[in-house]
Amino acid sequence: MSTSASNLLRSSLISLAATSISLVAGFASSIIAARLLGPAGSGKVAYALWVATAAAALADMGLPQTLLRNAGSLSGNGDAWKILVRTALRSFLISVGMITAVILLFTAITYVHRDAWHAWFWLVTGLLFLSYAFHVFSTAVARGRNRFGQTARTTLLGGTMQVPLVFAGAWLLGPTGALIGYVARYLPQALKLRGYIDPASKYSRNALTPEMLRYGRYMWLSDLIEILVLSRIEFLFLGIFLSPTSIGYFAAGLGLAGLIEQAMLQISPALIVNFTEAHARNDQQALDAAYQRVIRIVALIMLPISLGGATIMPELLPLIFGDAFEPAIPAAATLLAFVSLAGMSVIPWGIIGASGRSAVLLRIQIASGISTIVLLTALVPLLGLEGAALARAMIVILTFTLLGLMAWKYVRVAVPIAALAKTMLAALLCASAAGLGVYSLDGLAALVVAIPAGAITYMLAIRFLRLVTPEDVQILMDTAAAKLPRASRPFADRLLNFLAPS
Repeated sequence: MSTSASNLLRSSLISLAATSISLVAGFASSIIAARLLGPAGSGKVAYALWVATAAAALADMGLPQTLLRNAGSLSGNGDAWKILVRTALRSFLISVGMITAVILLFTAITYVHRDAWHAWFWLVTGLLFLSYAFHVFSTAVARGRNRFGQTARTTLLGGTMQVPLVFAGAWLLGPTGALIGYVARYLPQALKLRGYIDPASKYSRNALTPEMLRYGRYMWLSDLIEILVLSRIEFLFLGIFLSPTSIGYFAAGLGLAGLIEQAMLQISPALIVNFTEAHARNDQQALDAAYQRVIRIVALIMLPISLGGATIMPELLPLIFGDAFEPAIPAAATLLAFVSLAGMSVIPWGIIGASGRSAVLLRIQIASGISTIVLLTALVPLLGLEGAALARAMIVILTFTLLGLMAWKYVRVAVPIAALAKTMLAALLCASAAGLGVYSLDGLAALVVAIPAGAITYMLAIRFLRLVTPEDVQILMDTAAAKLPRASRPFADRLLNFLAPS
C-alpha cells in the first residue's frame, strides 16, 4: 500500500472516529431537546443553531479553508505557516468583532421591545457564534498541520460536556439553557487556538498570496451559500408558511440524516489535504485510484444505512423523539433516503477544491442555491413539510451530478458508476429485508428483527456481488488494525475475508 493511500485512510479514520463522538453527542442532545422541550422548543433551538453557524460562516471570510489547504504545505515546521496563521487571525478577529457587535445590538433591541428572557436567548446565541467560529478557525489550523489526533481529543472532551449541559440547561432554563451545552461543545478546540499562535511571528500582508485570497474568497462564498441556503433555509420557509412546530419536526428528520452527512463532512478535510498532496506530485493515476476507492468504500457504508434507515423510519422516529413527532415520519424518511448522495458529494467536492478550482465549486453552489429557493417556494406551500423534504432530495441529486461532472471535466477523475449501481442493488436488498420486519411487527420488536435482517442480507449481497476487493481488505486492515482492540482483530479479519473471498 502506498504511503499516500495509508495517510489518506488513517487521517479519514481519525476524523471519522472524532465525528462519531461528536455526532453521538449532538444526536443525544437533539433527543434531549425534543423530549424536554417538545417540537416547538426544539425547533427554536435548531433555529438558533442555524443562526450561529450562518453568522460564523459570514465572519470567517474563507480563512479556515485557506489555512486548511495551505498551512501544511508551508516549509514544514518553519516560520512561514506561523506568519500565515497570525496574518489570517488578524483579519478573522476584525470580522468576528463586527458580527458580534450586530448580535449585541439585536439583543439590546429585543430587550427593549420584548423582554429580558428573549434577550438572554439571543445573547447565548451570540456566545454560541463566538465559540463555534473560533472552533472552526482553530480546527482548520490543526488539521492543516495534520494534527487530526488532537482535534479528535478535543472533540471527545466537547462531546462529553455537551450532553449533560444540554440536559440540565433544557430542564432548568428551556431553549436558552439547552444552547449553553452547545456553547461548551466547541470550547475545547476553540481554546487550543492560542497554542497555534507564535507571539514572535509578525503580521505580514504578503503571507496571504493573491492565489490564497482568491481561493479563500470563492470558498467563502460557497460556504455562505451552503450554510445560509442549502443547509437549513427550510427553517425559514417552514416558519413563514407553516409554524415553529414544523421547524421542530423538520429538525428531527435532519438530525437523523445529519448523523450520516456530518460524518462525511468531517472526513473531507483529510480528503482535501491528501488530494492536494497527490496534485502536488502530479500523480494522476494515484489520484484517480484514491478517488474511486474512497467513493466505493463510502457508498458501501452509507447506502445501506441511508435506504435501510428510511425503511424503518415509521418505527424509529417515534421511538427516539416521542409520539409527538409522528407527523415528521414521511419527511424524515425522504431526507434519510437521499442523504447518502449528500455525503458522497463531499468526495468530488474535496478533489475539486484540492485542485484549486474553487470558482467551479462556487458556480455549483450558486446553481444549487437558486434551485433550492425556487423549489422551496413552489413545494412548501403546496406540500408542507413533505414538500421541504422533497425539495432537499432533488437538490442533493442535482448537486452530486454537477460535482461528478465537474470532477471529470477539470480533474479527469470518474465516478465508478458500475460499482455504485451494484452497491445500490445491495442496499435495496438490505432495505427490503428490513422492510419485512417493520411491516410484520410493531415498535421495538420490529426494529430488533429488521436491523439484523437487513445487515445479514447486505453482507451476503456484498459477497455475491463482489463489492469488496482483496486489495480493499488489505488497505483497511493495514490502516485500521492497530486502532482495533486486540481481541476484535481476528473477528474483523474473518469478516472482511468473508466479504471479499480470494
